[in-house]
Amino acid sequence: MNDIEEKLSKALEEVISTKGMRVVNMNISNSSSSPSIKIIIDSLKGIGLEDCAFTSKLADDLIKINDYFDDYDIEVSSPGINRQLFSITDFILYKGFMVKIKLKSSMNNQKNFVGKIKNIVEENIEVELDDSEIIFDFKNIKKANIQEI
Repeated sequence: MNDIEEKLSKALEEVISTKGMRVVNMNISNSSSSPSIKIIIDSLKGIGLEDCAFTSKLADDLIKINDYFDDYDIEVSSPGINRQLFSITDFILYKGFMVKIKLKSSMNNQKNFVGKIKNIVEENIEVELDDSEIIFDFKNIKKANIQEI
């Protein structure tokens, strides 16, 4: 995360955590004169349209108060059914769920795995495959998504 993403994410988290929500991921594109700000939020009770609207308005206010950008677009959403796992905390929350993992560098001559999240110890994710178990270093995970059974 860049400096603005970190500051905005932390400020949003302080407020939305009082409503039982958390910022899962934030990305600010720098590809144009008007950045696109994408915020993914989640909660144990699920995310509704009103949660997205509340967070969007809050982010808009924080951006204006801190004078981060003049012109920008904000998109706030939930992680969705096949939600992406962005952090160790996400793996802990979804322990026991099926996950599809894509690695940065291959293990056992492959980069893609599907299995059940079995355990998380520090930076290591243990996944139960069909006929074995494998441990992934979190730093080697390029992308991970929950899979519907």
